[in-house]
Amino acid sequence: MPTFRQMEAFLWATRLKSFAEASRHLNVTQSTLSKRISEFEAAVGGTLFTRSGHGAVPTVLGEDIRDLVEQMLDLREALRARTEEGRPPKGKVAFGVTELGASLWLPRWVAHMRAQFPEVELEPCVDVSAPLLAGFRAGRIAMAVLPLAPAEEGLTVTKVAQMDFALMASPMLDPPARLDREALEQWPILAQSGGSGLTVRFDAWALAHGLTLRRSLASNSLVAISELVLAGLGAAFLPLEPYRAHLTDGRLHRIDGPVPWPSLPYYLISRHGAPSRASEALRQTIVGSLTGR
Repeated sequence: MPTFRQMEAFLWATRLKSFAEASRHLNVTQSTLSKRISEFEAAVGGTLFTRSGHGAVPTVLGEDIRDLVEQMLDLREALRARTEEGRPPKGKVAFGVTELGASLWLPRWVAHMRAQFPEVELEPCVDVSAPLLAGFRAGRIAMAVLPLAPAEEGLTVTKVAQMDFALMASPMLDPPARLDREALEQWPILAQSGGSGLTVRFDAWALAHGLTLRRSLASNSLVAISELVLAGLGAAFLPLEPYRAHLTDGRLHRIDGPVPWPSLPYYLISRHGAPSRASEALRQTIVGSLTGR
């Protein structure tokens, strides 16, 4: 009879498409992972992965039983949740959030979780979108809040916020109230680096409107970019909510453009299936705090 550990080894190898990544996620040696998969293959009576040297590629049998294995593990989590019903959730939850999300929302989430679920230990990872997605795919974090919605099988994607942006500059640069297309192309734009989900979304928005943006510097920190803007070293697309006071008191000026500046959605991404009770408590906290649901 297959064991849950054997099924977990198989499932995470298929999810991460790598035996090395699966062993790291499950915190076991690669030889232990290989042994569990071999034992699982013996139990189901067939080979589950091709031995081609191109990562963890499931065979036809492996593809056929993957959904069943996922259901079995989900049922185990559902049974665990049922037997623990009435008891407060506990455990560790690692999750990801971008720098902007952390500055606006993270304190609220942490305060709520500490008050309502004191036995849940949170491990927030603050970074740009690309490494957060890599960490999520590798199973190092349980969920992430990003300005991207990856179209991948097995994910639950929930829109949780909408963020309005505007081009802003310091009054030291004597910025105009409005830029036409030609003038916009001449302005030095400070932007986040290529790993940023915001950069991906802004690039797509500019392409859709036929705009060319002249980037003069890239940083992975939105806070660093805003400080450079305040110092008069260029303009940047900044979110209105946290910088509204800067616009009101004149530390920053808003510059309108040839088209309306973008409003970008933020999403909570997690995996299908039954999460741990601690993860579900955090997921509900994030969704509830941002959407009121």
